[in-house]
Amino acid sequence: MPTTPRRDAARNRDRLITAARHCFATLGPDAPLEDIARAAGVSRTTLHRHFEAREDLAAAVLEQNVADIESRARKLLDVADGLERLFHYLLDVQAEAPWLARFVSADAVPPETRTLGDRTAAAIEPLVDQARAHGVLWPELGTEDVLLALPMAMAAQMARQHPASTHRSDHVRTVLHRGLFTTDPPRRRPDETKRGED
Repeated sequence: MPTTPRRDAARNRDRLITAARHCFATLGPDAPLEDIARAAGVSRTTLHRHFEAREDLAAAVLEQNVADIESRARKLLDVADGLERLFHYLLDVQAEAPWLARFVSADAVPPETRTLGDRTAAAIEPLVDQARAHGVLWPELGTEDVLLALPMAMAAQMARQHPASTHRSDHVRTVLHRGLFTTDPPRRRPDETKRGED
Protein backbone atom coordinates (compact mmCIF):
# COMPACT_ATOMS: atom_id res chain seq x y z
CA MET A 1 0.00 0.00 0.00
CA PRO A 2 1.50 3.38 -0.98
CA THR A 3 2.28 5.80 1.82
CA THR A 4 0.26 8.98 2.22
CA PRO A 5 1.89 12.42 1.92
CA ARG A 6 1.36 12.99 5.63
CA ARG A 7 3.08 9.72 6.50
CA ASP A 8 5.94 10.52 4.13
CA ALA A 9 6.33 13.93 5.76
CA ALA A 10 6.46 12.42 9.24
CA ARG A 11 9.02 9.87 8.09
CA ASN A 12 11.19 12.55 6.50
CA ARG A 13 11.03 14.64 9.65
CA ASP A 14 12.14 11.69 11.77
CA ARG A 15 14.98 10.98 9.35
CA LEU A 16 16.13 14.59 9.51
CA ILE A 17 16.17 14.58 13.31
CA THR A 18 18.15 11.33 13.37
CA ALA A 19 20.60 12.65 10.78
CA ALA A 20 20.97 15.96 12.63
CA ARG A 21 21.74 14.16 15.88
CA HIS A 22 24.54 12.24 14.18
CA CYS A 23 25.94 15.18 12.22
CA PHE A 24 25.89 17.57 15.17
CA ALA A 25 27.66 14.95 17.30
CA THR A 26 30.38 14.28 14.73
CA LEU A 27 30.75 17.67 13.02
CA GLY A 28 29.53 20.06 15.71
CA PRO A 29 26.63 22.52 15.79
CA ASP A 30 27.80 24.14 12.54
CA ALA A 31 27.45 20.91 10.57
CA PRO A 32 26.49 21.81 6.97
CA LEU A 33 22.77 21.50 6.41
CA GLU A 34 23.56 19.86 3.07
CA ASP A 35 25.28 17.04 4.97
CA ILE A 36 22.27 16.60 7.24
CA ALA A 37 19.86 16.49 4.29
CA ARG A 38 22.10 14.02 2.47
CA ALA A 39 22.37 11.77 5.54
CA ALA A 40 18.57 11.83 5.85
CA GLY A 41 18.13 10.98 2.18
CA VAL A 42 16.14 14.12 1.43
CA SER A 43 16.68 17.37 -0.45
CA ARG A 44 17.71 20.67 1.09
CA THR A 45 14.26 21.95 0.12
CA THR A 46 12.60 19.19 2.14
CA LEU A 47 14.81 20.03 5.11
CA HIS A 48 13.73 23.68 5.03
CA ARG A 49 10.11 22.65 4.61
CA HIS A 50 10.30 21.01 8.03
CA PHE A 51 12.82 23.28 9.76
CA GLU A 52 13.19 26.93 8.81
CA ALA A 53 16.51 27.37 10.61
CA ARG A 54 19.34 25.30 12.05
CA GLU A 55 18.14 26.24 15.54
CA ASP A 56 14.74 24.70 14.84
CA LEU A 57 16.38 21.43 13.83
CA ALA A 58 18.61 21.41 16.92
CA ALA A 59 15.56 22.17 19.06
CA ALA A 60 13.79 19.14 17.59
CA VAL A 61 16.72 16.93 18.59
CA LEU A 62 16.64 18.37 22.10
CA GLU A 63 12.86 17.90 22.36
CA GLN A 64 13.29 14.26 21.36
CA ASN A 65 15.92 13.89 24.10
CA VAL A 66 13.51 15.26 26.69
CA ALA A 67 10.71 12.97 25.51
CA ASP A 68 13.10 10.05 25.96
CA ILE A 69 14.00 11.27 29.46
CA GLU A 70 10.32 11.43 30.36
CA SER A 71 9.77 7.89 29.10
CA ARG A 72 12.80 6.53 30.96
CA ALA A 73 11.83 8.31 34.17
CA ARG A 74 8.39 6.69 34.12
CA LYS A 75 9.92 3.24 33.63
CA LEU A 76 12.41 3.79 36.47
CA LEU A 77 9.79 4.80 39.01
CA ASP A 78 9.71 2.20 41.81
CA VAL A 79 13.19 0.98 40.77
CA ALA A 80 15.46 1.25 43.81
CA ASP A 81 18.29 3.04 42.03
CA GLY A 82 16.07 4.74 39.46
CA LEU A 83 17.39 8.26 40.00
CA GLU A 84 21.00 7.11 39.86
CA ARG A 85 20.37 5.26 36.61
CA LEU A 86 18.65 8.25 35.05
CA PHE A 87 21.35 10.66 36.23
CA HIS A 88 24.13 8.60 34.66
CA TYR A 89 22.07 8.21 31.50
CA LEU A 90 21.79 12.01 31.31
CA LEU A 91 25.57 12.25 31.64
CA ASP A 92 25.88 9.77 28.76
CA VAL A 93 23.58 11.89 26.60
CA GLN A 94 25.65 14.99 27.31
CA ALA A 95 28.91 13.17 26.57
CA GLU A 96 27.58 12.15 23.17
CA ALA A 97 26.20 15.62 22.37
CA PRO A 98 28.70 18.29 23.50
CA TRP A 99 27.19 20.63 20.90
CA LEU A 100 24.16 21.01 23.19
CA ALA A 101 26.12 23.32 25.50
CA ARG A 102 26.62 25.84 22.72
CA PHE A 103 23.06 25.51 21.49
CA VAL A 104 21.25 25.98 24.80
CA SER A 105 23.31 29.09 25.57
CA ALA A 106 22.63 30.72 22.20
CA ASP A 107 20.36 33.75 21.87
CA ALA A 108 18.64 32.17 18.87
CA VAL A 109 17.18 29.27 20.84
CA PRO A 110 13.46 28.96 19.96
CA PRO A 111 11.30 30.17 22.90
CA GLU A 112 9.46 26.86 23.17
CA THR A 113 12.77 25.11 23.81
CA ARG A 114 13.19 26.97 27.07
CA THR A 115 10.25 25.03 28.52
CA LEU A 116 12.09 21.73 28.08
CA GLY A 117 13.99 22.32 31.31
CA ASP A 118 10.69 22.44 33.18
CA ARG A 119 9.64 19.18 31.55
CA THR A 120 12.91 17.54 32.57
CA ALA A 121 12.51 18.72 36.16
CA ALA A 122 8.93 17.44 36.29
CA ALA A 123 10.06 14.07 34.93
CA ILE A 124 12.76 13.46 37.51
CA GLU A 125 11.02 14.94 40.55
CA PRO A 126 9.18 11.70 41.48
CA LEU A 127 12.50 9.86 41.28
CA VAL A 128 14.11 12.50 43.50
CA ASP A 129 11.36 12.06 46.09
CA GLN A 130 11.77 8.30 45.90
CA ALA A 131 15.57 8.47 46.26
CA ARG A 132 15.33 10.83 49.23
CA ALA A 133 12.74 8.61 50.94
CA HIS A 134 15.05 5.60 50.60
CA GLY A 135 18.11 7.50 51.83
CA VAL A 136 19.83 7.25 48.44
CA LEU A 137 19.92 11.01 47.82
CA TRP A 138 21.49 13.26 50.44
CA PRO A 139 18.51 14.58 52.46
CA GLU A 140 19.26 18.27 51.94
CA LEU A 141 19.25 17.92 48.14
CA GLY A 142 16.38 18.20 45.68
CA THR A 143 15.50 18.28 42.01
CA GLU A 144 17.29 21.58 41.36
CA ASP A 145 20.52 20.18 42.81
CA VAL A 146 20.40 17.11 40.58
CA LEU A 147 19.80 19.30 37.52
CA LEU A 148 22.57 21.70 38.59
CA ALA A 149 25.07 18.84 38.40
CA LEU A 150 24.41 18.43 34.67
CA PRO A 151 25.85 21.78 33.49
CA MET A 152 28.75 21.18 35.88
CA ALA A 153 29.50 17.96 34.03
CA MET A 154 29.07 19.73 30.69
CA ALA A 155 31.48 22.48 31.72
CA ALA A 156 34.07 19.92 32.77
CA GLN A 157 33.63 18.09 29.49
CA MET A 158 34.05 21.25 27.41
CA ALA A 159 37.06 22.45 29.42
CA ARG A 160 39.15 19.31 29.39
CA GLN A 161 41.87 18.97 26.79
CA HIS A 162 43.51 15.75 27.84
CA PRO A 163 44.38 12.50 26.02
CA ALA A 164 43.03 10.40 28.90
CA SER A 165 39.52 11.75 28.36
CA THR A 166 37.76 8.55 29.44
CA HIS A 167 39.55 8.54 32.79
CA ARG A 168 38.84 12.23 33.29
CA SER A 169 35.19 11.76 32.41
CA ASP A 170 34.83 8.87 34.85
CA HIS A 171 36.46 10.97 37.58
CA VAL A 172 33.96 13.78 37.00
CA ARG A 173 31.12 11.27 37.19
CA THR A 174 32.46 9.90 40.47
CA VAL A 175 32.76 13.36 42.03
CA LEU A 176 29.22 14.32 41.00
CA HIS A 177 27.79 10.99 42.11
CA ARG A 178 29.31 11.29 45.58
CA GLY A 179 28.04 14.84 45.84
CA LEU A 180 24.46 13.75 45.16
CA PHE A 181 24.09 10.19 46.38
CA THR A 182 24.88 8.30 49.56
CA THR A 183 25.74 5.18 47.55
CA ASP A 184 29.01 4.23 45.89
CA PRO A 185 29.39 5.21 42.23
CA PRO A 186 28.65 2.35 39.84
CA ARG A 187 31.68 0.50 38.49
CA ARG A 188 30.01 0.45 35.11
CA ARG A 189 27.65 3.32 34.44
CA PRO A 190 23.96 2.36 34.28
CA ASP A 191 22.66 2.39 30.71
CA GLU A 192 26.25 2.60 29.43
CA THR A 193 26.59 1.60 25.80
CA LYS A 194 29.45 0.93 23.43
CA ARG A 195 28.81 4.15 21.55
CA GLY A 196 29.36 6.09 24.78
CA GLU A 197 32.89 4.73 25.21
CA ASP A 198 36.01 6.39 23.81
